[in-house]
Amino acid sequence: MEKKHLLSLVIVGLFVTGCRPTGTDVESSDSVISSESQVESSSQSSSEVESSESSESSEPANETASIAAYFPFEENVAYSFVGMGNEFATYTKYPQYLENNRIQYVTNNGGTETVEVLEYADGTLTQVFQRPETYFRENMLNKTSDDAGTILLKEPLALGTAWDNPSGSASEITAMSLSIETMLGTFPAIEVTTTDDDTITKQYYVEGMGLVKELFTDNAGSYEVTSTLETRNEDAPEAKVILTFYPDANVMGLESSEVNVAFNTNDVTRHTLTDLFRQIPGVEYGRLIPDSATINSLYLNDDGRVYIDFNNALITDMNTGSSGESLILQGIVNTIGTYYGVEEVVLTVENEPYESGHFSFEEGEAMRVDMEDVIK
Repeated sequence: MEKKHLLSLVIVGLFVTGCRPTGTDVESSDSVISSESQVESSSQSSSEVESSESSESSEPANETASIAAYFPFEENVAYSFVGMGNEFATYTKYPQYLENNRIQYVTNNGGTETVEVLEYADGTLTQVFQRPETYFRENMLNKTSDDAGTILLKEPLALGTAWDNPSGSASEITAMSLSIETMLGTFPAIEVTTTDDDTITKQYYVEGMGLVKELFTDNAGSYEVTSTLETRNEDAPEAKVILTFYPDANVMGLESSEVNVAFNTNDVTRHTLTDLFRQIPGVEYGRLIPDSATINSLYLNDDGRVYIDFNNALITDMNTGSSGESLILQGIVNTIGTYYGVEEVVLTVENEPYESGHFSFEEGEAMRVDMEDVIK
């Protein structure tokens, strides 16, 4: 498992050129980077195709072209790339959050999920944040990683534009209007070549589409790994599976159920979980909170705990005995803890320690994820 994890991170780093978060989700946002031309969605499958060298030009594809044109920030567009040469070169990508000049993507290569935040500012497109092994959804647009700073594109978009990266690698625009074949068609693309000590990476960007292909080789040319855009589906949600825990019909223990949840760009996680807690789909008695209860805030803190705060209705409108209340609280904690991958959850009401006629917690006291009462 450790080897798979390390290999996943290496491949993601090479093919995503995409700390622990705190804070809450954003309610809404406006995209300031958009595309003038849209590409129709497609799920056509075919064998991996190689790029053509016949259409290379030394002239810019568009003298006034900007990064906004060649890497549009778009909501609700699901991308999938087919890989060759390595099992982790195949991946999916989705824009989870978008606000002003920053966009947050999650990439899933079958071995791990990685979150990255890109920023378009001062004529550069830069990866400002990256967090591997992130299987939950949380707004990280305000985060900056100490080890980030890789530049994906730099203006002017013209042959010979070059830059250095914090890792020590050097990048340069090495071709304009290079014909690149993908499963969606053949397009003129900008080629960016990044050279490191032992490796060479080429990335291809198409106007109105963004990244369409990546090519990774070693300096000796002994092996080659590619990722090529296979599908680009607009108005598509991000699909997640959330394992939920709730009292059984007889309030004797906890049952569990996997629920398919769909998130669009900028959807607020706590709102989605509020609806889920009010009614588990397909389970008549699957309820964790009354309809009047809401989640005020939800986030993973630097101490490794998840903090979840409810309004007063969680207590005032619960209407159950002590055993039922105990199972409800444990169901909430098990669901949240499993979703975030943590062992402890601090549950509060209106930012005060949870206190009812049956249970009382101290300031900062956490409940642990516990599967003892889960019915097998």
